[in-house]
Amino acid sequence: MKETTLVEDLARLGVRLNGLVIPGKSIQRALSRYAFNLVVLNDHETYQVSLVGSATAVRFGGRYILLCSNHQLRTVDPQQVAMLKDDGSILVTSGGFRAYRPRLDTDGNDIAAFDFTEPVEAHPDLKKRFFDFTELPPDTPAPNVMAMLLTGFPSAGQAYELEAKNHLGLARLDVLCLPDGQPKDGALIRVRATSPLRIDPDGMSGGSAFVIQMVGAELKAYFAGIILQGRELFHVLKSGYVMAFLRSVFS
Repeated sequence: MKETTLVEDLARLGVRLNGLVIPGKSIQRALSRYAFNLVVLNDHETYQVSLVGSATAVRFGGRYILLCSNHQLRTVDPQQVAMLKDDGSILVTSGGFRAYRPRLDTDGNDIAAFDFTEPVEAHPDLKKRFFDFTELPPDTPAPNVMAMLLTGFPSAGQAYELEAKNHLGLARLDVLCLPDGQPKDGALIRVRATSPLRIDPDGMSGGSAFVIQMVGAELKAYFAGIILQGRELFHVLKSGYVMAFLRSVFS
């Protein structure tokens, strides 16, 4: 099924998301707003921030949390991770950083979380940018999956012109996908882009993945997980593993 067909099909339908019915023509915009650039503060007068991929914002257990993959942080001081608001201002977390220890046998531990509850409470306009993560997508046969939407910020699409123009241009990429079988690692979902990508997706790690699927007689959208890697084929850490991680580190 081609991307244009998916978009046209969704535009004619309503999709239920956390109890609300979103017009199909608006569902892509509604789901993509939960993805952010992952920003790291620098001790540099001109280049004040670095961009190290993507992140996903969720509300879980009363906390406002920014998720990313652990591998994005290999050369980063987690205490310098920040959040960029739409107006260009920067929020710094005071709630700390949580992660699993990496394992060689699975990518199920390739996840990290930053607690932004305190700064978000001080900036309530940001609350709408955090997905209310309360349920998991039910198991369903592949034909019931209408689409998966992956959103991130590829490195090739970002304009970092701070030295000459004091400008930071952020380009989001939405990728419509369909399931492409189960990889050996049970923590992951494998999906395939429905159309060739316009740019190299490197930098989308940490971005959001949502699934739109038939449940009974209606379409519903669920948080499916976070992007770990991909080109035309993407691997996504399943939302069940994300929820288990959040429960374990914020218990």
